[in-house]
Amino acid sequence: MKIVEIKKSHIFISLILLFFILALVFSPETYMKSTFNGLVVWATAVVPALFPFFFLTKLLTQLKLVEHLAKIFEPITTKLFNVSGISSYVFLMSVLSGYPVGAKLTTELYSNGKISRAEATRMMSFCSTSGPLFIIGTVGAGMFLDKFVGIIMLVCHILGAFLNGLIYRNYKKNENFFTTEKNENFEKSTDSILSSSIYDSVISILIVGGYIALFFMFIDILTNFHILDFISNFFGYVLCLFGVSQNASIGLTSGIIEVTRGCLDLSQSGVSKGVLCVLGTALISWGGISIHFQSITFLQKCKIKMGVYFLQKLTHSLISACLAMLVVFLVF
Repeated sequence: MKIVEIKKSHIFISLILLFFILALVFSPETYMKSTFNGLVVWATAVVPALFPFFFLTKLLTQLKLVEHLAKIFEPITTKLFNVSGISSYVFLMSVLSGYPVGAKLTTELYSNGKISRAEATRMMSFCSTSGPLFIIGTVGAGMFLDKFVGIIMLVCHILGAFLNGLIYRNYKKNENFFTTEKNENFEKSTDSILSSSIYDSVISILIVGGYIALFFMFIDILTNFHILDFISNFFGYVLCLFGVSQNASIGLTSGIIEVTRGCLDLSQSGVSKGVLCVLGTALISWGGISIHFQSITFLQKCKIKMGVYFLQKLTHSLISACLAMLVVFLVF
């Protein structure tokens, strides 16, 4: 009988999964509530905001209008980011709608043969952003109780994405990108476009909801078992060096995993609006592991190296936080 070898990484992952399963078995009421809370956030805040964008952007991607508009921005995007003009459409849609629309659109363009893998990687450095509805409405006005703080975070977040794109413009620079003139020519019926767009949008929004619900549960399990204490204590020590209350470390820790939960915890930490602005910008630009998994689900088709993607989000977070720190120093 042949013995099947198990990779060490698989053993480690299996042990983690068993830990979560046991936590659910011993306290099902607690973590059912956590999952339910995640689903409530998804149903009440994410679906109304994202589903229309998923549907409409899918329609636009399948129509030739996008390609014609992209030609206008070809000279600009080529010189700045070393990508074709169609990236301007992805950037605009990502800025308007938020995570993970940029990753989804990038994958669709790659699947349709309109961009190369290297170009998709370069695009993700500046086309993976949150949107104004979440930053200004949900976080700024809703959680931080200051719309002006939300506006500052949005500006720093978008400008940070722009600067981040300049950093990665030379990633595999010798690999030619596809111009908008090299796209496939084929026609689809209106019924086919509408049905496929609806189907794709429903599947995509369900994927997002599944990740949100799971990561809400994961955060509560890790918190209740004090596993996040080490990371929280580390952040608390670093914040103290800058004269910031350790209470904000809880929000930073949970925000690394799930950005909405992290911003909510930050809002309850009692720190000043300037600190909320800087830390909130950092978390939103990072996106959270929950959003990363949502994006990776789409980006797998592009075969983008996940290490590069995580590095892009880290540098985006650092750049945006520095910009927010500068604005806070000048304004507050």
